[in-house]
Amino acid sequence: MRFPPAPAVKTLWRFCLAGAACLPLAGFAASLATAATIQIKDGRVLVGELGETSGVAEDPLAPNTASGGTNLKSILVVEDGLRRTYLHKTAVREVLDQRGEPTVKIRVWQNDAKRGASLGVIGAPSRVSPFDDHGRRIIELPSDKGPISVIQGVTEVTPVYTRVQGLRAEPRSYIWDMRLATSSLPRETLSTILTGAVAQDDFDQRMQVVRLYLQAERYRDAARELETIRNDFAGRAGVEAEDIDDNLRRLRELASRTLLAEIELRQAAGQHQLARSLLERFPADGVAGDTLQRVRELLDDDDATRDLRADLLDQLERTVEGLQDEATRRVAAIIVAEIKQRLSSASEDRLTAFRQLATGNALGAEELAAVAISGWLLGSNNAVDSLPGALQLVRIRDNMRRYLSTRDAQARDAVFLTLQDAEGAEVSKIAELVARMEPPLPLVDPVDNESESAASPPTTGAVPGYFERFVKVGDREVRWVVQLPPEYDPLRSYPTIVTLGDLGVAPERQLDFWSGGVREGIGRVGQATRHGYVVVAVEWAWSNQLRYGYTAEEHAAVLASLRDAMRRVAIDPDRVFVTGHGAGGDLAWDLALAHPDLWAGALPFLGVADQYCAWYWKNSEFVPWRIVLGELDGDKIARNARELDRYLRPRNDTTVVEYRGRGYDPLSDDLQLAFEWMNRKRRGPPPEEFECFTMRPWDNFFWWIEASGLPEKSMTAPAEWPPDRGVRAASIRGRKFSGNKLGLYTGAEKVTVWLSPELVNFTEPIEIEHNGKRLVARDERVQPDLKTLLEDVRTRADRKRPYWAKVESP
Repeated sequence: MRFPPAPAVKTLWRFCLAGAACLPLAGFAASLATAATIQIKDGRVLVGELGETSGVAEDPLAPNTASGGTNLKSILVVEDGLRRTYLHKTAVREVLDQRGEPTVKIRVWQNDAKRGASLGVIGAPSRVSPFDDHGRRIIELPSDKGPISVIQGVTEVTPVYTRVQGLRAEPRSYIWDMRLATSSLPRETLSTILTGAVAQDDFDQRMQVVRLYLQAERYRDAARELETIRNDFAGRAGVEAEDIDDNLRRLRELASRTLLAEIELRQAAGQHQLARSLLERFPADGVAGDTLQRVRELLDDDDATRDLRADLLDQLERTVEGLQDEATRRVAAIIVAEIKQRLSSASEDRLTAFRQLATGNALGAEELAAVAISGWLLGSNNAVDSLPGALQLVRIRDNMRRYLSTRDAQARDAVFLTLQDAEGAEVSKIAELVARMEPPLPLVDPVDNESESAASPPTTGAVPGYFERFVKVGDREVRWVVQLPPEYDPLRSYPTIVTLGDLGVAPERQLDFWSGGVREGIGRVGQATRHGYVVVAVEWAWSNQLRYGYTAEEHAAVLASLRDAMRRVAIDPDRVFVTGHGAGGDLAWDLALAHPDLWAGALPFLGVADQYCAWYWKNSEFVPWRIVLGELDGDKIARNARELDRYLRPRNDTTVVEYRGRGYDPLSDDLQLAFEWMNRKRRGPPPEEFECFTMRPWDNFFWWIEASGLPEKSMTAPAEWPPDRGVRAASIRGRKFSGNKLGLYTGAEKVTVWLSPELVNFTEPIEIEHNGKRLVARDERVQPDLKTLLEDVRTRADRKRPYWAKVESP
């Protein structure tokens, strides 16, 4: 195939690279695209052709105006060739119309089918062969008449997507236009396909390949291709080796910036040893001085941090050695040993006050030791200078761990009496201790199987960071598995993905999707690994289950597994995301609506919003959504259309993504964008006002309101679905007023109001009304209660936002 004439190499590359070399990597691809750039309010940037629609099931290219010609389209559609992204217009901060170099599109000749059977619905393939050297493969799809074999071929490659179409075949051809993310193709596969697509003796066509790699930000691939071009066309008229060498240097610089960005990403994820190793081996050849200077600065910063940490520990040991009382010195030395073992970038700020005070002579050894120990337990801002008080905090923490870890109620009661009588066991201090302590239960049970044992660092098994657990849910043992990120630190709070597989899919496959497949001798190397996420996969379904049933048992399997994981893993409860595929996506969707107070975001893949979801849709405004679908995955777009249109409104934070020509497959193309989305989301404090809806008795807890005895006429059990005509979901509404007042409005027979410092001021009288009736007498103060806090932490396992007190209706 002939390409349009390209400008001379010198002009072309000065345009493509000279300006690009000084641009930030994040904006580089956008600067080259012909489509508009859309800046979202949450910081994301989308690039593509723009359209408007009044609904996701509507063709954005077809006009649709209301009577009288008024355009009611409020949904923005961004089409980049790979996917269509739907957002409400109010989610957009700014729409730019940047037009730079046209996007490279390389056609690959294939004998694509012009006629044949149309594949309107694509199920899960039973076999997918790898692409051959000509960019062809075979996909086998199940059907009621036996397996269907479809021959596909790559027909177009762009920086964003690779187009794969059905080819002519005997006895039957199939019409199928599928798009894959070009970034998902292995380097060797893509290189082979492009090599066959362009004439190897045509300089202009070969340069198109380099430009494609460049626009795709595959700078190393671009450099390799350009080096090959330099060798293949050495001495040719019009090809200036000096110009090519100059652009090779620029490409190496861009590649080095990409590597530097990856190192900084790993540092932010707490993977400092890996980052250090990469910095020490950072390539210097052809790299600009400012980049190498940044590398040196990072190494110097790491050296300084290590030296500072070593000096800090030396100072702490000397301080403890200076204690006069031998018994006190021995006890303090145990805590210092703990600090030496656990001190890291995630916890070193706890010793800030000690470091500042240790440089002077204002405090003696006892006071300094107290500041260090209490700061380690409570945080530097809450440090005290009384050594007996600091050591008492250690005893309180150890007893609190025993309380939270034992299953025996009588043993808990005995520990509670000890805590209740302990000096300094104020609820506020207990809350600080809870927030900073390690998870109270171990991932690996000790040999003697005593649950009171303290957590120990994870041991390396067949797959580093992989663990399997079981949790009792009714009469059933629910299995859940977890993949920890590299250099896991139990004193660091990790964002977490709770992933639910489709029916018949093992939880390990969900770990593979998010954390990467297992590599021999290395473990999993995927996006969750890069970004420092914990991934928890739950085996939620029964064997031979045919569909998601919207039952209490299925909810309990997931929530019990999550709480068990939170007791054993350093999970940040404000950054827990629920996701799933297929029936697991249905469950994730339902859980997010039924319990919006638990999640930082929901990401159902290939899911359907059925049954209760249609009645709970107003709950969606309290959870950020990223809903990912395949264009040809049955009729899911049409089935979900009403709910998606409801979510795509100003009050919601919703992104809907539809992948073109894709059926039922995992849609791993979305992984990088999913992490970009999750990195910007966080569960906040309870909203000032909320109204949520429920039709199941177990969907009865929303933030600080727990309701029981909900109106029976509003309840419909899954086995009795659909509800009778005229049934309406029960409403649970809460509002925080000024003046330390809470109001709740429900049709429940009884309510429990859970209180915390972010909701009320315990030092002042609290006014609480249920349907206008006072639950607390005028001018009465509600006191924080130690037992309430401990039981809340033990049962809900949320150590970051525990409740301090509760008020129950008569």
